[in-house]
Amino acid sequence: MSLSVFHVFFKVCRSPPGQFLHDSFWKLHLLIFKEVMMKPENEALVSKQKEILSFRDLAEGTVSTYISYLIQFIEWVESVLCGKAVQDVSWADLRSYVDFLHTVRKIGNRTINVHIAQLHHLFHYVLKREWDKYEVPFLRYDTALPNVPTMEEINAIIDSITNIKHKAEIALLYSSGIRVSELCRLRCGDIYVSKKCIFIAKAKNRSERYAILSEKALLILSDYIRQAYPGATQEDWLFPGQTSGSYIDDQSVRNVFNKAVRCVGLADRGFVLHSCRHAFGLHLYEAGTDLMTIKEALGHKSLSSTEVYLSLGIGNGRSVKSPYDF
Repeated sequence: MSLSVFHVFFKVCRSPPGQFLHDSFWKLHLLIFKEVMMKPENEALVSKQKEILSFRDLAEGTVSTYISYLIQFIEWVESVLCGKAVQDVSWADLRSYVDFLHTVRKIGNRTINVHIAQLHHLFHYVLKREWDKYEVPFLRYDTALPNVPTMEEINAIIDSITNIKHKAEIALLYSSGIRVSELCRLRCGDIYVSKKCIFIAKAKNRSERYAILSEKALLILSDYIRQAYPGATQEDWLFPGQTSGSYIDDQSVRNVFNKAVRCVGLADRGFVLHSCRHAFGLHLYEAGTDLMTIKEALGHKSLSSTEVYLSLGIGNGRSVKSPYDF
């Protein structure tokens, strides 16, 4: 398919209970989790939680995570609290559960906070109990700067990919700064060549937006369509999955990126697929683009999400002079 035809198609934390049971107790009960049959009343709680989460139209990933974490909590209650009813658990019980997640399961504080958020939702919407954030507060957590490849490194990663479809995926991720979930759900008609932009209909914050369309990425995308997807229409998924009518799975894109990172000898640098999005933001900032423009390009809801590039930019040698040298 010619490029001209292609253009037509694309337009502070309170301590848990003082009498903590030691690790051997926790581990003993952890071993019997799988042998516990969930009580009918607790199955009803799971169903009610799922019903309300779906009714609120929360993201599929949020629903799946909350239900998984609720089941884990119910298993803990039925195993450790000797069958105590979930609606009767005390604040001390809840703090014991948080301690179990932290000391036995070794879960990070960020993830534990998601468990706590799920419990808050359970109490508020399902059990109709008031939630006391002072009894079970969110945990403090450390924030580490992400590992971001240089322009040379990201170009080397993209250039190492020989499969034209996979190359187009990673090139679009970096050049436009879109999320992998947004990439996977792109349709052919979401590419607007004349306006040099990409329409994002399924943004993370539930709002539509436009992303940058790179000229270099467009050339790769054109080659992909011409070579591997000549019958594409505006309504088709830009990157179809293996089954008819499906779009590509985000794990497939991660596998492509990870393989390319290993191929160019950067496996020890800690790069992940989301590093492409960070590289987009950081490289724009290093080139002198203001933070508000980068915020809009990335589709961040809050400027605080974009401010990470201030620290990353200094770390990458952006022209900031110490007042000691004035």
